[in-house]
Amino acid sequence: MSFEHLYAFLAALGQNNSKDWMDSNRKQYHRVRDFYIAWLDAMNQELAAIDPDYFDTPGKKAINRINNNLMFQPSRPVYKNHFGAGLDQISKQGDFYIHIGEKENFIGGGYWHPSPKVLKSIREAIDYNGQELTAILNKKSFKNTFGGLIARGVPEKCSQRDTRRIISI
Repeated sequence: MSFEHLYAFLAALGQNNSKDWMDSNRKQYHRVRDFYIAWLDAMNQELAAIDPDYFDTPGKKAINRINNNLMFQPSRPVYKNHFGAGLDQISKQGDFYIHIGEKENFIGGGYWHPSPKVLKSIREAIDYNGQELTAILNKKSFKNTFGGLIARGVPEKCSQRDTRRIISI
C-alpha cells in the first residue's frame, strides 16, 4: 500500500461518490484507511520524539470520518474527497491538521473555536509581538517556503491590525 493507492482511491471515489459504490469498494477503503492510519502513527511518533510537549495522538484517534454530515448540508456529496487528521489533540486546544486529497494537500495548525479566554490570550500575544509576526509573514523566505499566510482578502503587505484580524477568523 502507498500514497499512490490512496490517491487512486480518492480519484475513483470522486467519480463515484455514492453509498452503493462505497459498499462495493469498502475493502479497498479499509486498506487505504489502514495505510493512512499507520502513516499517522509513524508521524505521531516522530512528533513525540522532537517535541516534549507533544500530546500523543494515535492515528485511529486522529483520523476524521470520511462521511459528510448530510443532516445540516444535504447538498454535499455523501463522502469527503479527502482524508483528514488532527495530531497533538489535547481537548479544547490546538492541533496539527493534515489534509490529503486528490486535488489539494496541506498541513495546518491552530485552534478551532477557542474558548474566549484562550482567544484573548492569542490576540494579546499577536498584539504584543505583532510587528515581529508581520515581519515573519512578509519575509520572502517564509513566502517561498510556505506560500504565505492563506486567507481571503489578505493584502500583500499586511499591518499588525490586519494580521490580528486574519488570525482571529
